[in-house]
Amino acid sequence: MAWAGPCSEVPSRLPHAETLWFESQWINEAARAAAACAAVVRAAGRPRVLPEPEGRPGMVCIVDRSGRALVGLAAAWGLERRRPYRVALMARSLNPAMARAMAMASRARPGDLCCDPFCGSGTLLAERAMLGPCRLVGCDLDPAAVDATRRTLSGFVHTGGVQADVRPGDARDLAFVADAAADAVVANPPFGHRRGRASDNAVLYPAALREAARVLRPRGRLVVLTADRRHLRQALAACGPALRPRSEARVWLGGLEPTLGVYDRTEAPPP
Repeated sequence: MAWAGPCSEVPSRLPHAETLWFESQWINEAARAAAACAAVVRAAGRPRVLPEPEGRPGMVCIVDRSGRALVGLAAAWGLERRRPYRVALMARSLNPAMARAMAMASRARPGDLCCDPFCGSGTLLAERAMLGPCRLVGCDLDPAAVDATRRTLSGFVHTGGVQADVRPGDARDLAFVADAAADAVVANPPFGHRRGRASDNAVLYPAALREAARVLRPRGRLVVLTADRRHLRQALAACGPALRPRSEARVWLGGLEPTLGVYDRTEAPPP
């Protein structure tokens, strides 16, 4: 994020921005969003353009309901086309830009043990591997997902600096991870919209977060992305003081507005 404020101040705040891309995160209010975007374009005095095809960073300007401009560096533009590890994609694989944001939010440090209990095709773990040497642990109920994650991480393991242990497993019972062994847990559980059912999350989320609290060391970090906010809140309440919220923000992802939550593991004993 570079700056946030009224649309009219965009030109003076970013006088040297070569490229501005305007978009609205509120696509469910298309008419108002289109008007807001047009207002930003007029205020900035620049045409609506996209970053260069080869992926040179540009500035992205997102408009909220009130017409407030949120401006930042569009460094993640086109990540899908430039990630060589994306060789084993599965349906609804996580967007690499979102996975990178989650990996960075986990407070990655060299040699950390990072666990993904819903590993899917391994995008989250791969983005963590791109941040530096680490130990990765992943599991998934779907054997095809386990195979996809192993293929995704194979290049990082072979180049050194990354150790990976990916196996079939249940996020509700991470028996292969010792108590207080993980520095970070990153999770993209089923939302209950396009995958899974919301009624199942009433059981899945509390059990998965309890296991995350168990395997995290004190001052470790949990990063969760989900649109099922109700069951996420209930699961956090079930964990008591073991998980302390650090930040929660709604993001735009494929037509949904999930919450990206970051939580710190406290000194309190796990439930």
